[in-house]
Amino acid sequence: SRDSKSLLKPDFRPAPDAARSPGYPIFLSAFVSGLPNKDMIDRIVLSQALLSTITVLFSFLFLRSFLSAFWAGAGTLLVAISPHLIVANSYILTETLFCFFLVLIGWFIGLFGKTLHLWEAAVVGMFMALASLVRPSLQYFCILFGAFLLLHLGWQKGGKLAGMVIVGFVVCFSPWVIRNVHTLGVTSDKTLMINFLHHGMYPNFTYDDVRESRGFPYRYDPRASEISRDIPSVLKEISSRFEQEPIKHLQWFLIGKPVAFWSWNTVQGAGDAFIYPVSQSPYFQSPFFRWSHHLMHWLHWPLVISAFFGCLMAWFPLSRIGVNQNPLFTARVTSLLLIYYTALHIIGAPFPRYSVPLRPFLYGLALFPPYLLSLALRSRFKGTIQGFHADEALIQREN
Repeated sequence: SRDSKSLLKPDFRPAPDAARSPGYPIFLSAFVSGLPNKDMIDRIVLSQALLSTITVLFSFLFLRSFLSAFWAGAGTLLVAISPHLIVANSYILTETLFCFFLVLIGWFIGLFGKTLHLWEAAVVGMFMALASLVRPSLQYFCILFGAFLLLHLGWQKGGKLAGMVIVGFVVCFSPWVIRNVHTLGVTSDKTLMINFLHHGMYPNFTYDDVRESRGFPYRYDPRASEISRDIPSVLKEISSRFEQEPIKHLQWFLIGKPVAFWSWNTVQGAGDAFIYPVSQSPYFQSPFFRWSHHLMHWLHWPLVISAFFGCLMAWFPLSRIGVNQNPLFTARVTSLLLIYYTALHIIGAPFPRYSVPLRPFLYGLALFPPYLLSLALRSRFKGTIQGFHADEALIQREN
């Protein structure tokens, strides 16, 4: 609930709402025993640091399901020194927990791709539901994943597995929906979708190119309350702006939004990897942290561009260079997840903060093209050596 009156009056019953999904609050409830204080915050931050460390381990297991040990280790190193993932641990925000669940899903999909058991499909759906209870943006991916299984495995086997994914998802996610219907009479808070569409319609995150409005353009728009009245009002406004300035808005939606979503700097925040301002940070004093920051900053766009090509290459038939179906299955689901989130934030608000938990997937697909290149070179070299030996044997027989 956003009703804070009970903080001042313990006997006051706050009005329930559905503006916040329950996943992260349930996680925080293990550390909350009263009003916030330093000890409570320290316990939360420490637990998130430990969870983030476990995420690094699962990142290797996940990346190893479609990369060699060397390239999976390189991707894990990028995860381990990512400033955005490290800084996120010090905030009371969903990034750390959501990233953990995403990597857990990626690792389990790697296992599921080898066996394709029905119970594993249900567990994948359950993990997706748990992640969606932390950030609801993932909730539609289970449908896309089910469609992928149908196309990848055919109607008979793929249909059964897709059905089990949906069943697993519904079992874990439905209590939240039932609670909302029972308590509020709705399945979810419609203001979430309204704000998602509304906050993303302003080109370059600014209102009428006013520099001070960058990151919060809706606060400067005098018609904001009228536009955000309901979903049809937002869609009508977006359509009207496209009619008035089609090139500007088409460029924003098709180019500006993907670039913004995957950019380095946080827009709604202190800048760089920081969301809230900090007074101290190892990135200000420690030579190692400063060096790792410079390295990741320099590598950021090359990695994003490489991941774009990795997303495409994952859908090629790669058996000729030694990539069998199991690694390809995980690589394609990883590609599908990145495409899904990019498309989702083209529709709505592409704030860079929302891409932070996707970093392990981004790094994995960024290293997929060089990994394939190394396989192709090895295959070509092996073929050359075999051809040389065959020619040598032929010459000996002729002699």
